[in-house]
Amino acid sequence: MKLNTFFIITMVSIFAVSAIGQSAFGYGGPPENNSANNYTVEITSNQESYALGESVIFTGSVNKYDEDRSLRISVFDSSKNLIITKKTPVDTYGKFSYTVELNEKFSDGKYIVKSQYGNSKSTVDISSFMINAGNTPTMASNTSEIPVWIKNNAGWWADGSIDDNSFVQGIQFLVQEGFMKITN
Repeated sequence: MKLNTFFIITMVSIFAVSAIGQSAFGYGGPPENNSANNYTVEITSNQESYALGESVIFTGSVNKYDEDRSLRISVFDSSKNLIITKKTPVDTYGKFSYTVELNEKFSDGKYIVKSQYGNSKSTVDISSFMINAGNTPTMASNTSEIPVWIKNNAGWWADGSIDDNSFVQGIQFLVQEGFMKITN
């Protein structure tokens, strides 16, 4: 009798642990990509490759704005070490922009970018960029072609989809890269 009771208690314990095991033991790191409630996030960088000292400008959108959700952008090196993470505001149109200065925290190599919209049952979008110390900027300053992302930012700003600060970041990029010159 004691052996049967022990066996029943053991089996119930095993089933209980396996039923809650995923939630109890799956803690750590961002959640898996999940389109819960059809929330999605898309993020792109203005270039694929950079040199140290340049800035990466991330822009993107979420398909449904929710004032209770926040967007977190995290950058990891190729060894999966967290380099930088930042909550980024999403406007009511679902648009966002975030600039990362490639300073002393960065070195040559590939970087993974995870953007997470919400905390539980959230959507995670993963992208990447490269840093090459010997690389010259992808966009030469003597070219007269305005990057597509600047044109998008201008359109979004004109129709009120992004705020003035995001638009100014695009103008600052044009000045830094020599597309525009400011005189007294």
